[in-house]
Amino acid sequence: MLIEELYDALIEAGASEAKAKAAARAIADYEKRFGGIERELASLRSDFRTELTEFRSEVGRNFAEVNRQFTEFRSDVERKFLEFRSDIDKQFAGVDKQFAGVDRQFAGVDRQFAESRAYVEKEFTDIRGTLKLHNWMMGTTIALLTAMFLKMFY
Repeated sequence: MLIEELYDALIEAGASEAKAKAAARAIADYEKRFGGIERELASLRSDFRTELTEFRSEVGRNFAEVNRQFTEFRSDVERKFLEFRSDIDKQFAGVDKQFAGVDRQFAGVDRQFAESRAYVEKEFTDIRGTLKLHNWMMGTTIALLTAMFLKMFY
């Protein structure tokens, strides 16, 4: 195969017929090679697009699977958290009952303490009254004895 336009241009430029034919054939061979390279690039482009499409599809499926597993995991964690929270709430309810019992016991102790304090204050009041009475009686007795001694000795 030979490119006639190139052959004619080389002859017109003064090249020999043999050299013009050889150059035209060499360029035609290069054109064939370039055409083959273009076809191969087109094939590679097509293969690459196919591979890229398959890769994207595979990545999409993998992400979908990871998302599904993550959703299941999250659901399990939420369920277990709710169970844990329920258990903790039950335990706190038990502790609250115990504190209510302790509060009742303290209320009983407070009542007993108030009763004891009232009793002790009453007893101290009685003792103070008795001491005042004894002081008054002793003063009266001393005054009476003093008066009797004065009358007897003077």
